[in-house]
Amino acid sequence: MDCKNAQRLILPFLEGSLKGKTLLRFATHVEQCEECKEELTIQYLSSEGIARLEEGKTFDLERELKEYMNGAIARQKRRKYWILGICLTEILAIIVILLIFAYALL
Repeated sequence: MDCKNAQRLILPFLEGSLKGKTLLRFATHVEQCEECKEELTIQYLSSEGIARLEEGKTFDLERELKEYMNGAIARQKRRKYWILGICLTEILAIIVILLIFAYALL
């Protein structure tokens, strides 16, 4: 992923709408690219930080952004394993049905 694509995906990431391989490619790029990491930090600050500052709340921007990124990646990985589990269950069900039919034909 290049910087132009990554920076285009910052807002969807902050909105929580990035999924699948796009999310993982985005996260990998941002971790490796200081320019994109800085842009993500700025946009996160503008969306989250200003509201909190107006409310008089303090926060650790770097820690919270890292937690947000890690949480998004973890949700995607859980989703991937969930889908894998469903696929394996369907395959197992098909095998059982085929065995039942094969046994019935004997």
